[in-house]
Formats: sequence, C-alpha cells, structure tokens
Amino acid sequence: MNSYRWTKRIGLAGLAFLAAIAVFVTAVSIMDVRVAGVYPEAFRLTAMMTAPFTLGLVVVTTLATALVETLRRFRRRPAGA
Repeated sequence: MNSYRWTKRIGLAGLAFLAAIAVFVTAVSIMDVRVAGVYPEAFRLTAMMTAPFTLGLVVVTTLATALVETLRRFRRRPAGA
C-alpha cells in the first residue's frame, strides 16, 4: 500500500525548490557575478529575508497534503470496519 504517496511527492518537490534556490544563491555568491545588474549581496539578502516564508510554504503545503490524504483514507473505509 502506498501510504501518503502525494505527500511524499510534494515534500520532495518542495525540497527540490529550496535546494534550487540555495544552489543559485551559492553559485552567484561564489562566482561573484552580477545577474541583470543585481549584486550577489542582494540575492543573499533576499534569500535570508524570505527564508521563513519559503520554508513555511513547503511545510504547510506538505502538511495540508497529508491531511487531505488522511481524510480521504478515512472516508473510503466502510462504516463497520
């Protein structure tokens, strides 16, 4: 039985999203290049300022998916089971 199949997928997608942001900010900072006229310090600052929101978005989305899957699982059970 694949329990919480969608929760795992969304959790992994969220972690991939966070990893992509971290890799981009790290690469721009190490190479010390300006992207579209924006200095690397601005990318680091933006990543640090929005980190609570992006982490919270991933956590809330994953927990909401787990809740939906749990509710759907309980609704499918027969009354006497």
